[in-house]
Amino acid sequence: MKSRGRTASLYFRKYRTKRDPPNCSILQWSADTNFNMAMGLVAVLRGDIFSGEKYLQKSSAIMKGGYGSDGLFHCVAGELRYDDFDKAGKIGPWKVSKILEGVRMARVKEHFSSLKQDQGPVIMFVRSHWFKIYPSFHTRLDEDVSLKFSSFTSHIGRTSFCVDANVCSLITGELMATVSTHSVMVSVETRRPTPIPPELVQVQQVIPPKEKRPVSGPEFPPRPSTCFTQKRTVLPSDTDANNHLNQAVFIRFCFDCAGMAAIEGKLPSFVDDIIYSNTKSVWVLYVHEAEVGEELALSCWEDSASKQTIWVEIYQESQVVGQCQMQFYEDELNNSTSESKEVLAVSKL
Repeated sequence: MKSRGRTASLYFRKYRTKRDPPNCSILQWSADTNFNMAMGLVAVLRGDIFSGEKYLQKSSAIMKGGYGSDGLFHCVAGELRYDDFDKAGKIGPWKVSKILEGVRMARVKEHFSSLKQDQGPVIMFVRSHWFKIYPSFHTRLDEDVSLKFSSFTSHIGRTSFCVDANVCSLITGELMATVSTHSVMVSVETRRPTPIPPELVQVQQVIPPKEKRPVSGPEFPPRPSTCFTQKRTVLPSDTDANNHLNQAVFIRFCFDCAGMAAIEGKLPSFVDDIIYSNTKSVWVLYVHEAEVGEELALSCWEDSASKQTIWVEIYQESQVVGQCQMQFYEDELNNSTSESKEVLAVSKL
């Protein structure tokens, strides 16, 4: 494999899902092109190989950050903007996920200089994302609030690793959300999991959290024979630099599907768009990639035993593309009224 300006240690290349290894989810490039480069790798963009340094130079919106004495990588997102908020005056999990891409890109610059030896072509498959969202995330965020993202390696195994991120208020330090990402290292040639090179392990300080990593996630139930289903085509604006469905857009697709299901009366505990309810947690499992022009089916249903839990599955015929579980604070279900929405609408004029 030839490179343009061989300045990094490891290389990616574009791949197809027809040869995906079993029991591993496909890398959602927007989800972790940036993060993978933070591990000292090089992204493959549009079928060509670019050196990591050149890719960084092409990225004009890299957030600034650095490692603290606590071993965490701290990055400040700056004040929130008007367009960060949705129609309910809240910030959706997909927006947080998108901001975290910038955080991962900032980590990239801290790792390229520390990795010198070539380890051969490898790729990273992202297996899952796990969001835990606290009440303050819904009640204390405004346009003049700045957020601090502190990320760290929480687990390194033989072939996989986890990176966690804490989302806090820059002023008060209050924890508003946490995100854990589980990724698997895979050989380009064999498409099978491969051991993480020792050089990569050595530059990572592992800070194990109280909860076990990787997060096992919920047991996804079988899709009901009758549930709300919609079709959606992947558009160019839904994808990232590698022409794959962006991980943040994947999450937005799931929330849009659940929102339509609620509006059409298919979710008994929700009488309006779920965007007006407060999200408590989001679990996302990436199974296969989706590319521009592909039509996806999305099915959504409410858990029969837990009214604050919604399941969404994205698939193409018999092939599952991804799965999502979203949970809401029970006392905030359908907390929106016509009056509150009217007040919000007027405030945005």
